[in-house]
Amino acid sequence: MKLGVMAGTPVDTQMGVDYVISKGYEAVGFACSKSAPEQNEMQILHKEELLQIAINGCLDMVKQGAEGIYVYCNSLSGAIDMYRLKKEVPVCVVTPLDIYKMCAADYKRLSVIAANGQSLAAIERTILSANPECVVFGAGLLPLVVEIEKGTPSQVIYDSFQLKKLTDSFVAIGCDAFILGCTHFPYVEKEITEGIAVKVINPSDAMLEVLEKNR
Repeated sequence: MKLGVMAGTPVDTQMGVDYVISKGYEAVGFACSKSAPEQNEMQILHKEELLQIAINGCLDMVKQGAEGIYVYCNSLSGAIDMYRLKKEVPVCVVTPLDIYKMCAADYKRLSVIAANGQSLAAIERTILSANPECVVFGAGLLPLVVEIEKGTPSQVIYDSFQLKKLTDSFVAIGCDAFILGCTHFPYVEKEITEGIAVKVINPSDAMLEVLEKNR
């Protein structure tokens, strides 16, 4: 199966392509912008333009043989009208938000780290639409995304951003699972998982399972 991988920047697009290939799929990629700050600005101030860029990118990947679209970007998924995009694209499109909606009923209190506040809000809306009784809390961490894009070693990022203190505070508040609400953040997943006492949710595998079922 050949998949089209769409994300916000060249870095997370390549991360998604590498991940998909590591699971045995063929892949083509499309980045909607040149950098994390540019993508952040487009998501907040130029949503319609960004939607058209995303639709055109998906259609181009379909022309290249993509049988499904793997949206490897939480913030992009929440910033644009995915309903309109899915209507325009003739293959199955899956996003991390689809997975959060599917698993929302399993939890009572979910903590999230996302790329920005807008993405955090979109994740919260998605979860509450499926489970209104769930409590969602977290943080938007664009500077963390920027450091990952620079290639700063994961342990250095984990220590310098004091992520152990952050995750400990979420556990203290009572979260029963922790969502990596940005596809950059698996870069520090090992460190986070080793330092937190609750389940860490990474939607990547579940997205592939949805595409397999809808091929």
